[in-house]
Amino acid sequence: METKLVNPTKKQWFMLVLCVIAGSIAPFFQYCHGTLTDYIMETYNITYSQVGIVNTAYSWACGIGLFIVGSAVEKKGCKFFTMLGIAIMIVGHALFYFSPSYPILIFARIVSGFGNACIYNAAYTLAVHWFAGTNKMGVATGGMTAADGIGTFCALYLFSILVNNLGIQTGNIAVIIFVAVILIILIMILKDPGVMDMEDSGATVDDTGKYEKALNSNTIAHCIAVTGVLGGLGIANYWGPSMLTDLGMSSSAAGLASTVFSVAGIFASLIFGAISDKMGTRRPSILFGGIGMVAGYLLMIAGNQMGIIWVIVAGFLCTGFCAYVVYPLGFAVLSDTTVSSKIGMANGIIQGVSFIFGMFVFQQIVGVVRDFADSYAIGLIFCAALTFVTNVVLVRVFVRDKDEVAAEMAKNQQSGTKAF
Repeated sequence: METKLVNPTKKQWFMLVLCVIAGSIAPFFQYCHGTLTDYIMETYNITYSQVGIVNTAYSWACGIGLFIVGSAVEKKGCKFFTMLGIAIMIVGHALFYFSPSYPILIFARIVSGFGNACIYNAAYTLAVHWFAGTNKMGVATGGMTAADGIGTFCALYLFSILVNNLGIQTGNIAVIIFVAVILIILIMILKDPGVMDMEDSGATVDDTGKYEKALNSNTIAHCIAVTGVLGGLGIANYWGPSMLTDLGMSSSAAGLASTVFSVAGIFASLIFGAISDKMGTRRPSILFGGIGMVAGYLLMIAGNQMGIIWVIVAGFLCTGFCAYVVYPLGFAVLSDTTVSSKIGMANGIIQGVSFIFGMFVFQQIVGVVRDFADSYAIGLIFCAALTFVTNVVLVRVFVRDKDEVAAEMAKNQQSGTKAF
C-alpha cells in the first residue's frame, strides 16, 4: 500500500524557517575569517600550510563531533543540540578573534568545530523530522542547504563590510552580541515535533520498505558525495579569496566573488529540491550535480592558468550551483529510504566522514601545493579528478531511489535475508 504524503502545515513551514536561521549560523562562524586570511597570517606570522592546519583542525573536530552528536541526537533532542551548538560556536568565535597565540587559534577552531557538528546534525535532522510524511521533503532539505549558502554569504561578504567599517575588534563583538540575541529567541520558540504536531498536519511516518540500519547503501553514497561537495566548498571559501587577491582583487571584492559558490547554491538547492519532489526520483539530479562540479573545477583551473579572474569566478559559480544540487538531494534520498529513528545517526555518519575527508583532503592539498609549487592549478587538478570519482562514478554505483529500496527490502524479506 502506497503511503499518502500531505502538504506541510503553516507551523511546519515556520519551524523550517527557524531551522534555516539556526543552520545558517554554523557556516557563518566557519567561514567568516576567510576574507581576513592575510591579516591572520601577518598577525600570527604563519604560512599558507599553517592556515590550512587551522582549517583542518576545525574540520576534524567537526567530523568527530558529528559522529558523537549523531549517536545521541535522537535521545536528547534536536533542539537541545542545535542550541548547544550555537552557544559553543559563539565561545569559539570569541576565542579565535581574541587569541594571543597560534596554538590558541587552533584550539579555538576545535571548539567551534564541535559546535558546528551540533548545529549541522541537529538542525538538519530537526527539519527532516518536521517534514516527515509530507510531500515537500526535497524542499525542506533544500531549504536547510540554502541555510549554508546564506550563512556563507554573510560570512564572506557582509562580515568583511562590518569589520572594515567598525574595525576587527568592534565588528567581532557586534557579531557575538547579535548571534547571542538570535540564540535566546530560538530557545524560546524553536521546538522538537511531538505526536500532536504530526496528527494536526495529517502526516504519518511509514517506515515499511526502508533500510532499518543507519549504515546502508544510501548512507555510503551520500558520504562519498558530500565529501566531494564539502571539498569544493572548502576550496571556494577558504582559498577562493586568496586566489582572487593574488590576481589583484581587493579583499572585500574577493570575498564577494567567492560567495557566488554558495549564493548560487541557495537557488540550486531550492529549485532541484522541488524538482525531485515532483519527479519522485533523486538520482538523475544528483548525477547532474556531480558532472557540473567537475566542469566548475575545469573552469577554475583554466582561470588560474590564464590569470583571468572572471573565469575563476565562473568556476566557483558552476561548482557551487551543482554542489548544492547534490547536497540536499542526498539527504532527501536518505529520509526517503531509512527508518525515521535512524536518520540522526545516518546524518552523523555522512557529515562526520565528509567533513573529515572532504575538508581535509581537498583544501589541505591546495594549501600545500600552493606553498611548494606557487600554484593553485595543480591542487585543483587533483580535486577535479577526485570529484569525478566521488560524485559521478561512485555515486552512480551506490545510490538507490525509494522504489528500488522498497523492492530490495521486499525481496530480502521473502528470502529471509537482511538488506544492506
